Amino acid sequence: MTITIPTTTIGTLTAREYLRVSVDRTGQERSPEEQHAEHVETADDLGIKLGKPYRDIGSASRYAKKVRDDFERLMDDLRNDKFGADLLWLWESSRGSRKTGEWVTLLDVCEEKGVRFYVQTHERILDPRNGNDRRTLLLDAVDSEHESYKISKRVLRGVKTNLNHEGGARGHGICPFGYERTYARTRDGIGRSVLRPTEQAPKRDEAMAVIELFYRIRAGHSMVSIERDFAARGIVGRRGKPMSAQTLRGIPRRFCYIGKREHKGKILEGSWPCIADFKGASYNDKPVSVEEFIAVFYEVQTILDDPDRRTNHSGGPQHAFSGAMKCGRCGGKLSVTYRKAAGKEQPPAYQCSVKGCVRITKEELDKIVLAEVLAYLARSEVYQAVIPEDGGAELDKVRAQLAATAAQLKAFEDEDPETPAEARLIGRKIEKLSSEITELERREVELTPGPSPLAALFDYGPDVAARWNAKPIEVQRQIAALLLAPDVLGEVRIMQVADSPSDAVADRIKWAVAA
Repeated sequence: MTITIPTTTIGTLTAREYLRVSVDRTGQERSPEEQHAEHVETADDLGIKLGKPYRDIGSASRYAKKVRDDFERLMDDLRNDKFGADLLWLWESSRGSRKTGEWVTLLDVCEEKGVRFYVQTHERILDPRNGNDRRTLLLDAVDSEHESYKISKRVLRGVKTNLNHEGGARGHGICPFGYERTYARTRDGIGRSVLRPTEQAPKRDEAMAVIELFYRIRAGHSMVSIERDFAARGIVGRRGKPMSAQTLRGIPRRFCYIGKREHKGKILEGSWPCIADFKGASYNDKPVSVEEFIAVFYEVQTILDDPDRRTNHSGGPQHAFSGAMKCGRCGGKLSVTYRKAAGKEQPPAYQCSVKGCVRITKEELDKIVLAEVLAYLARSEVYQAVIPEDGGAELDKVRAQLAATAAQLKAFEDEDPETPAEARLIGRKIEKLSSEITELERREVELTPGPSPLAALFDYGPDVAARWNAKPIEVQRQIAALLLAPDVLGEVRIMQVADSPSDAVADRIKWAVAA
């Protein structure tokens, strides 16, 4: 192998690699490890010292959507004089970028900073300040972008073939939750043995969960309540984890569940059956007919399209007493719920957020609880009742946990990740530990003796109701949390009708006070 490097430079140059490979299922591309191994061998022959590499997994084409983290870090290091080497070492020019504009920017920055290229496949150093070398590098960029264009066209052609083949019989993309696919081995266009989907059919247990989801949305259940119920019953997603409300929210919008597919805004026929169309001897317990499910599907679309439907309440807390009152059966917190059943609006209500044990009209309960809170705030001596006591052993425990967590956080902050994956993992750890520290600091403040927190939120004086209404919801919630406690007004517990003297709201309230 002939390498064009002046002998005077041998042993004096340093280089840093940019290692990149697209997600390659064919096994035809060199992995970053293979690239690095050959780079090391060549560098050793030339006496060039390799520094810490930059690594990315993902496409560098103009059609790519994923950000290449280490490429961005490479550009920042070059611009800010943190690159620290004479050469930028690439397996081939396309590893740097398949976008002509991005490649030209890289050449310009390297030219400005005096950084040259070593391209393994060219077997020589290329200097962007040299006109002939720059021309070679620019031609590489044009060829790479054109190759990227041809690859994109081939991929899109394959996708189109899959979508149009017998109405999409092969399936396309990830198999939807609720279905399963069968595969057969065949030969692709260049003779390779590959697996291709042959059939997509309902998967019984998952399909039953999907059907239940549609019926519960039609009945007015919130996504959060369905999420909790599914998690409690062990209904999980493809990764074996409970499905979040956000994940569940996307399922009813997919036309694949009635055997159709959506392509470029058009709804077309698919070749797979409706999710309710179970086949085989083990599917004799179909919960609903195909015709009925399709009708329910479109009813749910109407519900989801309703502009008056409120699925969340943005802009912060909306209710002063939500979360401050408890379920008399399981002890879960009460939260405000809105329902629309049988096409009719239901008044807001408090409901047990854990199991849905109790449900009670919000307006009447708020009036009763607020009257007690305002009467308490009108008394001059009440602020002494909520002065925190010495935290004692619990405070010592919280402070020990705080010190240990802070030490863990510092250790992660001092880490120097070598790959984007490591950086993301460390970032998640730092975010989690920071959140734990915030909660521990809050708990430390609560346990530390000091002035009355109530006095800091709501001072004594006339016109209590007017001053209460003038306070932001966030402050009202803090006051409610302080007062609706066993050692102050008492913990508000809402009993089931069967456990109460009558179904009247006042008869269902139990004020649980400390002994």
